[in-house]
Amino acid sequence: MSGFLATPSYAIEVPKDPRGTEIAQSVVKWEWASVPGAVTYEVSIDGSYKGITRDPQYYSRDLWPGDHSMRVRAIDANGNYSSSTATVKIVVNSRFNPSSLARSVVVGGSSSSSTSSSNSATVSTTPVAASASSSFQAPQSPRGSETGNGGVKWEWNAVSGASRYEVTVDGAVAGETSNLQYSSSNLWVGEHSMTVKAIDASGNKSVQSDTVKINVTGAASSSTSTAQNDAVSSAGLAPAPVQGDQNAASVQSLIDPASYNYPEVTQKDGYELVFSDEFNGTALNPYRWHSQLRWDGEFNGERYEYRVINGEDQFYVNVLSPDSEHQNDIVPVYNPFQFDGSTLSIRAAKNPLKNHSNKKTYGSLDEISTQQTFLSGALSTHEKFSQKYGYFEARIKIPSHVGTFPAFWLFHENRAWEGTQRTEIDIMENLGHAPWYIYNSFHYFKNVTATYSGDANFIKPQPSGQVYTGIDYSQDYHVYAVEWTQGKVVWYIDGEKMSEMYNSEADFEELYLMLNLAMGGNWTNFPTNSGGLGRASNERYPNANDLNEFANPALEIDYVRVYKRK
Repeated sequence: MSGFLATPSYAIEVPKDPRGTEIAQSVVKWEWASVPGAVTYEVSIDGSYKGITRDPQYYSRDLWPGDHSMRVRAIDANGNYSSSTATVKIVVNSRFNPSSLARSVVVGGSSSSSTSSSNSATVSTTPVAASASSSFQAPQSPRGSETGNGGVKWEWNAVSGASRYEVTVDGAVAGETSNLQYSSSNLWVGEHSMTVKAIDASGNKSVQSDTVKINVTGAASSSTSTAQNDAVSSAGLAPAPVQGDQNAASVQSLIDPASYNYPEVTQKDGYELVFSDEFNGTALNPYRWHSQLRWDGEFNGERYEYRVINGEDQFYVNVLSPDSEHQNDIVPVYNPFQFDGSTLSIRAAKNPLKNHSNKKTYGSLDEISTQQTFLSGALSTHEKFSQKYGYFEARIKIPSHVGTFPAFWLFHENRAWEGTQRTEIDIMENLGHAPWYIYNSFHYFKNVTATYSGDANFIKPQPSGQVYTGIDYSQDYHVYAVEWTQGKVVWYIDGEKMSEMYNSEADFEELYLMLNLAMGGNWTNFPTNSGGLGRASNERYPNANDLNEFANPALEIDYVRVYKRK
């Protein structure tokens, strides 16, 4: 199938008067003037795509103290985009003062709104107040130096009594280290920031350090960081970050044209490419993907029904949802799909909407979205692409984080009334507390009817459904694949055969693709001989310590490619 690359159209007007106001601790309300003919708006925060909103406003939450920026594009009913607005920038203070709101300024231009306080032009370096458990000082002299090709080496001075350090880069916890340095890689060109906290042997954390900023140029240089205590001026602003292909989400083809830039795509002996996504864009391509599991957010004739499966603890944010309530109430809160121009990260976050501890397994959007502990994301190709037999692969980096349950899998396209055995091939599953184990499996159900879910069959491939090679798979990207032929499925990691299964039940029906990052669930809490944490029933994930140690884990995806026999 040949790809069709849509030419960008800017017939629709650019939104006017983009602006931002700090309205609460770590919260900014971004606004702009309505555009005639616009049905939605695409919002980018700090150089990254964040989401689509129908209203001329967007809320950013959990922002770190320091500079933040926003741009917005209007989208009409035909999917045409306007060009982007000018970038507006605001400085979020470490302590919110409701009597003196910080307001944005236009980068390189005049203020988009009057400034009520000098706080909007100066970045505070006052650390967040220490908690009762913080009995030692914050790390001093945080600094950074560019190491080339989007890399930064962050450093700080030792803290007496510290056993390790928690590093936050661009407002998200990046990891922990016992050293006095931390390396970031693949950063976009532009400004980046870092703070660090010391942690003692008992798990007590210091207050955070001052925030430091560095301008990443994309090439090795002598660029170094500066503490955030200088006045913001248009002359010293970093260039806009490099973004991916803005038009990638408009390509109306199941094959990403960018795939043909990679020689290995056309060198798979006996196979031809039929589906791919290289994730080199800035948003999901709705021609290829749904941003949900098929049964989560399904319309039941009266309303959209949301479901919780396997006792899991996440709510999936569906940025492509047809449910207007979901678009208005959920999507502006958090977008788990984060693009850097070459990869997609599905990143989990604590759910700020949670306000009760009920555990319904299905219900309305309000009932389910407010009970789950985390927000996360899922991708699927149901009713867009499915196939019987072929070679299915994805290059993935899994998180090393207690409670994560990432998966790359194939699932049945047919519904119960259409004739199905509810076939499922799990190409890659993992439990984040043990990133050196990868699970392969095959499931099917016999005697499925519209009123009976069927008789379950769970098949482990040989020699084992639990793959162990001694590799920590969270340390790098790895290619996970299955080759599915008549009566046979073979599982691969990085081109090496790991397991195989001979079973004619695999031939029953076409399957579509899914990738998702679940949190918690029954398997996570199973006994250790089943791969789980082996916790008591009253210590299910997430307990209080799990929440304290939560660090916004991500399932990172370089590409997805599917082939069929020539």
